[in-house]
Amino acid sequence: MGRTWRIGEVADRTGLTRRTLRHYDDLGLLVPATRSSGDYRLYDESDLLRLLQIQNLKSLGLSLPEIAAALADPDLDAGSTLRSHLMALEESLEAQHRLIDRLRTLAASEDRSWEDVLTAIAMTQALAHPDPIVRIRAALNPSAATTVDLVRSMRDERDQAVREVLMWSVAQHSDAVEAAVEGLQDPDPELRGLFVRLLAKRRALTAAPAIAALLNDSDPLVVSAVVQALGQLRDPSTIPALVRLLDSEPVPLPALVDTLAAFGAEALDALTEPLASPGRAARLAAVEILGRIGGASPTELGPRCAELVAPLVDADDPQLRLTAVLALGGIGAAGRPGIERAQGHGDVAAVARRLLLDLHIT
Repeated sequence: MGRTWRIGEVADRTGLTRRTLRHYDDLGLLVPATRSSGDYRLYDESDLLRLLQIQNLKSLGLSLPEIAAALADPDLDAGSTLRSHLMALEESLEAQHRLIDRLRTLAASEDRSWEDVLTAIAMTQALAHPDPIVRIRAALNPSAATTVDLVRSMRDERDQAVREVLMWSVAQHSDAVEAAVEGLQDPDPELRGLFVRLLAKRRALTAAPAIAALLNDSDPLVVSAVVQALGQLRDPSTIPALVRLLDSEPVPLPALVDTLAAFGAEALDALTEPLASPGRAARLAAVEILGRIGGASPTELGPRCAELVAPLVDADDPQLRLTAVLALGGIGAAGRPGIERAQGHGDVAAVARRLLLDLHIT
């Protein structure tokens, strides 16, 4: 029997991870020639030659299924292979341009060393590695890359998990807020959402107006991220923009109600507008928000919230009447007059009576 190598030896010598080699085995792409008595994978010379073929085909841009087909069929379409090769070369050129930009930055710096240059090369290569595990490991070492490097990698990255780690790494840098504010204008909606979340995590209150500008974003997931971020930052200047969103379609209601209710007294004046809105969704949401604000502070804010909600127990819309009665019940004692009046409306009378009994509003 000729020379064999264990999986750890192959991983160390090739730079591939053990997970990648196991994955190749699971796919039937590279099944080790044999196993040791301890059930360790043992690769022989023919396995290493096949691994070389796999890596060569992978460098041409072929997917793993395509590589398996190529190794099984020597007559694989040449045009398809060339197109894949062209794509791989284009991606390689992009990576090289990123490295050039990084080295230019180093060349213009007076405070540099060859260690900086080597680190820049290694980091650029790692962030462009085809294995997402390698890219994640590189991203988890934020000190080895500049914010510009990491943001650039976020734009190029297509793996969601890697993007999340890269965002975390960007957040560790002192200039992360500036980079994230600039990233709010990125054409990729997923990245806009990530940068919004980054600013919320950094508690970047100064960025709240820039984040609020995305409440009109065309992507509903971005809008939802913005609403949640503004709820974390609690900048009162963003309340009017959030309230206007109540009248838009589609409305991210659960997050929006939570965010506006959390502002408490600061949101009360702005909520008078949607209460008079012709939009049904806006009025319903405003009533719910007022009920939650009043319920959270029944003594201090309860009377004011009840005053705003009570007239709506006489609304023509049955759902609005019911929502108003429930909101007044949540407010507590200050809502009693409105609940008592609601007993005169047959469709909500039973609910009103139950609230007066169950909530002990006497």
